[in-house]
Amino acid sequence: MVPGPASAVDETFTSWVSKGVHVVEEPHDEVFGRTFVITDPDGNLIRVAPVD
Repeated sequence: MVPGPASAVDETFTSWVSKGVHVVEEPHDEVFGRTFVITDPDGNLIRVAPVD
């Protein structure tokens, strides 16, 4: 969960992509807010979304 506006989720995405994470879903808007999905080194899915 990322605190702040939707742009904070985009900033997290940009930062993590520059570090080489594997992207499953690009940032997009859902009913609960801005979100994206990456995988960790073991292949587990990690969804990043705003604090509810």
